[in-house]
Amino acid sequence: MYNEYAAQLADQQYRQLNAQYETEVHFQKCFGVMDELFEAHDYLIGLVPENGFRFLDLGCAPGGFSSYLLQDARCQMGFGVTLPSSLGGFPMRLRCPNFLLQQGDLFELGPQDLVAKEVHVCICDAQYMRNEVAWDEKYTGVRCRSKQHGVWALLVKHFWLGLSRLLPGGMLIFRFGWRDGPPEDLATVWYKQCTLRLFALLHDLFAQVKDVKSDHFNALQSSFYVCCSGFDRRKFEDREVAKLLGNTFNYLVTTRIGDPNQLEILQQVDSIRTSELDENITQMLDRIEKLRLIHEQSRKWHERWEDQAPTVVTVPPSYQPLEGYQDRTRQIITQLIKPKP
Repeated sequence: MYNEYAAQLADQQYRQLNAQYETEVHFQKCFGVMDELFEAHDYLIGLVPENGFRFLDLGCAPGGFSSYLLQDARCQMGFGVTLPSSLGGFPMRLRCPNFLLQQGDLFELGPQDLVAKEVHVCICDAQYMRNEVAWDEKYTGVRCRSKQHGVWALLVKHFWLGLSRLLPGGMLIFRFGWRDGPPEDLATVWYKQCTLRLFALLHDLFAQVKDVKSDHFNALQSSFYVCCSGFDRRKFEDREVAKLLGNTFNYLVTTRIGDPNQLEILQQVDSIRTSELDENITQMLDRIEKLRLIHEQSRKWHERWEDQAPTVVTVPPSYQPLEGYQDRTRQIITQLIKPKP
């Protein structure tokens, strides 16, 4: 009985320590990614008002993006929305007098519920939560029929909320995932169609849409960041894009269609698509996939080299790590850091 209780206690302690470390890693990763995005856009010179800007960070915990923006001397105020940690969201590590945090599930918030008013920059980087990606592996929030239902519903909700608060000329930053599959794969065909529609809409609403694939963070994964600048607020309102996004979100969370490949997402955007624009978007996606494959090959080369090199780990006598914790830590760091070829 005692051994069983001790094992449960040790497992709980391991999970807590691992969750805390995951939080710290995620914070540092987001901070580093924002630094890369700033560098790629000349530190937003000419993209935000020099006399001060405000931002909205959707899915902000643990606070890496917001922390980076708040240290900018031009930043006047920041707003963040995050899922409470009691529902599976990351704990918030950021505390700042000019940062206002709103806790809530993005699936359940409407534009009228946002505390944030008008902002110059909007960051969208929340994840569609399941137990395996939730903090402490426990998620009790809204669930959709499938992962693709949830991922696209959350992405559309990001834009619905964020663009409703974005000022004319403002900037939208979001994370997107892409991995090309065989042309006969139905899931790939469906995902490509949704992607072409989404980016066609963004090209219509913004003066510039630029992709940024990190060389250091998530380099092996299919995700990359998209920075849209020069928001056309009048076009957004005249074309009733908020209504389109709201209707699309409601469709994704209420539909009885179980097969994601049968979902019709943003089909109204087809009226503004062109073959030239589709080709430009496809070239962007191909470029992202090629970068991912380059990073993947570089990692394999590095792993082969590591297998031949001796590894020495020094542990102070007073420190007794939990079993398996070092292996998990090493795995996380290996995924985050890409060596230079």
